[in-house]
Amino acid sequence: MVHNLFKQIKEEGYSFFTGVPDSLLKPFQNDIIESGYPHIIATHEAQAVGIAFGAELAGKKACVYLQNSGLGNIINPLTSLCIPFGIEPLLIIGHRHTLPQHEIMGEVDEKLIQLVGYKNYIIVRGDNNAK
Repeated sequence: MVHNLFKQIKEEGYSFFTGVPDSLLKPFQNDIIESGYPHIIATHEAQAVGIAFGAELAGKKACVYLQNSGLGNIINPLTSLCIPFGIEPLLIIGHRHTLPQHEIMGEVDEKLIQLVGYKNYIIVRGDNNAK
C-alpha cells in the first residue's frame, strides 16, 4: 500500500506535506521529496499538525505523516485546533505493533483517533519486526 500511497493522495489534491520521518513510510516520504511539492520535516508531531493547519488556512490541501507512537503527541492539537475549526489535514500514520515498545500504541492507535472523532486519516500497516 505504501508504494502507491503518494500517487493516490496526490490525485486527491494533496500538495503540501509535513511530518516526522518513519522508516515504514520511507517510500512515501521519498516520493514526496522527489515530487518537489512543498515539504517540511517537523521535529515533533504536534508541530507538523500546526504547520499543516496553517497550510490549510493558506489554501493548500495538507498531509501530515507520522508513526503511531507519535499519535499521543497530536491529540491536543487535533482536539483543540483542527476539529473545532473544521480543518482536518490528512494524517498518514505508520502502524507499528510487534516490538515491545510499540505494542500498547499498536493496540489502541485506531481506537484513539476514532475516540476523539478525527476522520481524515489513513493507517499504513506493514512488517515492523525489523529493528
